[in-house]
Amino acid sequence: MNTRELLEMTVLDSMGLLETHEQDLFERAFADSPPAIREQVRFEQARLVDLTDLLPGVEPRAELRGIVIDTVRQAMDEAEAAQAAETRRAHHTPGRSVPRLSRGPRVSWVWRAAAIGLAVSVAVLGVALTQYQMDFNNLENELRLGQLEELVGAEHLDDLVFNPQTKRAFLTPVDAGSPAIAAVFFNPDRSVARLYHKNVGADAGQGTFRLVVLDENDNVVREVATFNSEGRRHGLDVRVDLLNESRLGLMQVSLDEGDRLLLRSDGLAAG
Repeated sequence: MNTRELLEMTVLDSMGLLETHEQDLFERAFADSPPAIREQVRFEQARLVDLTDLLPGVEPRAELRGIVIDTVRQAMDEAEAAQAAETRRAHHTPGRSVPRLSRGPRVSWVWRAAAIGLAVSVAVLGVALTQYQMDFNNLENELRLGQLEELVGAEHLDDLVFNPQTKRAFLTPVDAGSPAIAAVFFNPDRSVARLYHKNVGADAGQGTFRLVVLDENDNVVREVATFNSEGRRHGLDVRVDLLNESRLGLMQVSLDEGDRLLLRSDGLAAG
C-alpha cells in the first residue's frame, strides 16, 4: 500500500467507513510505515475527528443516505460506461472481442475521494445552514428586544423586568367586551412612571384620552396625562405616585357627551 492509499484509508477510518478486511489492512500498513508517515496519519485522524464537532446536532432524514448513495452509484455507472465505450473505440478491432470487466469489491480511490468530498460538502453546508439559522434567530431576538425597548423605554426596561420595588396598577375595561387594556408601572426611586396601553381606541374610535386619578366614587381627582391613540400599542411617561394614587381611570374625551370612563384600576396589583 502506497502513501496515497494509506492517507485515503485514514480518511475513511476516521469516518468509520472501512470494512473489516480493509481495517486490518490499514492497521498493518500503518504499523509498517515510517515514523514520518505514521505522524502524518495521526495528524489527519485528529483533524478529521475535530471536524465532526462542527456538524449540527440534528438527526438527518432517513432517506438522505439512500439519496446520496443512489447519486454516487449513478455517477459511477455513467463514468464507467463512458470509460468502457472509450476503451472499445481505442482497442477494438474487427474479429477481436473485449472481455467484460467484472466489478470487484474494491472501490476506486477516485470514487472514495468523491464520496468523501460529497460528505464534507454536506457537512459544511449543514454547518453553514445551522450558523445561518442561529444568526437569523439572534437578529430576530435583537429586533424584538429593540421593539420592546422602544415601547417600554430604555430607562424603564430594567425596572420592569428586574426591580422588585416596581409597583404595578392594571386598568381593566369597564365594559367587559372591550379589548382595551392598560397598565402603569412605577419605581419609587424615579420621578416618572410609565403608562402602557393596547387597543385603546380600537373599539371606541380613535381620539383623545385622559389618564386620571379617581376617588372611591369614580370622580376625577386630577388629570395625570392626555394622549391620542388609534388602537396600537404605545407607552408614555406619566407623573403619578402609585403608592398614594393607585386608583386610576382612563377616559375618552368627548366634547358632545362628556368624557367616558373606559378603563379603571382599583389599586396596586399583587406580586
